[in-house]
Amino acid sequence: MTTISRRTFLKTSGALGAAAVLDEGLRAPASADKPISFSGWVFKPDTVKDYVNYYNQKFTGQVKYEAIPWAQYHPTMETRALAGEIVDVMYCNHNNRERWFENGLIRAVDDLPGTDELKKKMTPANLDSLKSKDGTKLLGLPYFTSLFILIYNEPMLQQAGIKAPAKTWDELVEHSMKLKKDKISDTPYLPNWNNSPSGTMPQFMSDCFSEGAQVFDAKNRVIVDQEPGAAKAMERWQKVYKAELVNPEVLTKTSSTDTHRLFWTGRYAYHTNHSYYLKTIAGEPENSKLAPKKAKMALYPGNGSSYMWTDSYVVNAKTKVLEDAWKLTRFLGGNLHGDWYVQRQWCLISGLDNPYPEMYDHAEIIQSYDRWIDLKLLREQYKKGKVIAAYKEPWYGEYDTKAVATVQNIIRGVTTVPKGLKELTALQKSLA
Repeated sequence: MTTISRRTFLKTSGALGAAAVLDEGLRAPASADKPISFSGWVFKPDTVKDYVNYYNQKFTGQVKYEAIPWAQYHPTMETRALAGEIVDVMYCNHNNRERWFENGLIRAVDDLPGTDELKKKMTPANLDSLKSKDGTKLLGLPYFTSLFILIYNEPMLQQAGIKAPAKTWDELVEHSMKLKKDKISDTPYLPNWNNSPSGTMPQFMSDCFSEGAQVFDAKNRVIVDQEPGAAKAMERWQKVYKAELVNPEVLTKTSSTDTHRLFWTGRYAYHTNHSYYLKTIAGEPENSKLAPKKAKMALYPGNGSSYMWTDSYVVNAKTKVLEDAWKLTRFLGGNLHGDWYVQRQWCLISGLDNPYPEMYDHAEIIQSYDRWIDLKLLREQYKKGKVIAAYKEPWYGEYDTKAVATVQNIIRGVTTVPKGLKELTALQKSLA
């Protein structure tokens, strides 16, 4: 499916008038006898079905759930909105949330019951990330939060006589060169260079941040062509690719899920990806050769900083069943059931983190995480997580998609590092 450009979406949906759309949603009476439509991208859809069924039974709901493949999810939701279809409650990733709000597809939730209490329970950085660009409106409730971590194959490092995981990028490259030279691994390093919005660009930002580089300035303009740390990160990417330390297959993967499954094989020494993927790598022996706990987490190399984000559940601005739609949203992203049911299930089943710190005081959560990760180390990594404000710009989604090809050209050596970084800056300017 072709992604709708920002200009097309703005032109078509902007004419609807966000204010009128919101007003219609507020006036619409709730109707418990009407079904609620709920859509999300594909990630453990059977788990989602289970808690939707639980909600329907517990709260006499009539929720109909649909899972859409990740790569097509946001374009599909936009296409349906333009055609007049109303999906009452939706997943929305951070890259598209502000644009959907400005175009009248979703509504703010500040005026809805229980919101103030949930705001007080969230960590400040995650709360800010869920707000509108001007900081005055909350645009959804958290589905999950995550950040990039470094994962290493402990048995492979031990086999090579490497006593501890890399603390610097130079060490990681040195270890990878040794592993290849000693024929322990053909391609020891597995970065998340997949070509979806969850891969190459957040990996790019993580490595830039770890080198002390800024990607955006205070006005959210791309400035990587002015940042020595960004150039250093890209020179390293070119080096490891040219030295055949990375499996080129990763560049054609269409999701971070597909990318992390390569690490299941035990053929790689290092992997950078979303934190929760260590759950299947180190915690699912039925899938991964590195379970139980043969793969471990280390603090991100360099200065330790990596990219952090919060994806969300959002409410359609045109829903005709606002009361019921919000009730479902509070169940999904809040604490409607009184025991953080959905948030807790995601922690236990998939290792999906959330911005409610009190969750991590529960013995059940602590015991579960201990089976696949060092929870204290993970919480330390979150202290070094870096959020950006640029994704709240209306041009960001289109920039984030188009920038992948430029960065992958840098990786392959098709484009020089200085030229590629200038192209990223020029791309952002052309869309702003």
